Amino acid sequence: MRLDVRHLELVLAIAEAGSLRRAATRLHLSQPAVTAQLQRIEQHVGGALFVRLRDGVTPTRAGTLFLRDAARIRTDLANLAHTVRGALHEDAAAPIRVGGVPAQQFSLLLKALSEVVPERGTTSRTVRSTGTATAMLASGEFCVAVLPRFPGAPLDLPAGVMHRVLVTEPIFVGVSRDHRLADAGRIALRELADDEWVMPHPDDSGMNEYVAAACRSSGFEQRVTHYADEAQVAFSLTATGETVCVLYPLGSAREKLATLTLAGDPLFRDIVLAWRTDSPLAGVVDALCAHISEGYLALVEADGIYADWWRGSGARLSLS
Repeated sequence: MRLDVRHLELVLAIAEAGSLRRAATRLHLSQPAVTAQLQRIEQHVGGALFVRLRDGVTPTRAGTLFLRDAARIRTDLANLAHTVRGALHEDAAAPIRVGGVPAQQFSLLLKALSEVVPERGTTSRTVRSTGTATAMLASGEFCVAVLPRFPGAPLDLPAGVMHRVLVTEPIFVGVSRDHRLADAGRIALRELADDEWVMPHPDDSGMNEYVAAACRSSGFEQRVTHYADEAQVAFSLTATGETVCVLYPLGSAREKLATLTLAGDPLFRDIVLAWRTDSPLAGVVDALCAHISEGYLALVEADGIYADWWRGSGARLSLS
């Protein structure tokens, strides 16, 4: 036998009623049932909790200690229920917590939320680490997040989190406007075999390993000579030297660079929307994705290079 809340309630009821008969009435049980249950409890704890009197019962010393802690536990349980109900009520009106990597879909998600659930505010936070974002989804710090996924590096999403691919988008490369290939427009990846690269520091997304593997498949070993996590630093290093950097098709201004698309699109990534199934967004995911897709296509059309690529290759790598 193991003591549980029902046992505590029965002993407390006996003490408050002052007799087994009156406790049975209060608990809507028969007196023999109350007596039998009390006997099992006393056997479990190893001694009598009440002295039986002609007109009722009175607690023993051990019974007084039992009642003291049982009353405290009952109060703690009531406070627990009150706290949880309060938190749930608060969450029903609390802002939606949004997280993820700094990608265009992040801002598009915030805009979509303002249109799909305008009665809810949002709070947001960008993080660079995919692992950090998924951990914050698991803990409930994020209700929804935008995450990258590179081939060969599957997302390790926690239980209670679902996901959907928003878009599979290409990865372009940037070179200085004085680079020998600056005016080529579209090149084969192997044409960069003799170039040095600027890359972000390797992280848990798997992007660095993926780009290196793609270069290797094209017949050369990628030579990374500079690491820069800030896009503008990478762009500046590329603009002033004979180096190459990766470019996502939409993003920070890069006027000083020449953007080159890659024949066969050997480099690409998925942008994934991940959400907690217990969040208020679970029922509006379709609407959110539709708004994000619409906004993304508008950005594509506003970017000449990406729009040209989309019309030529977008049927193969495109919105889900």
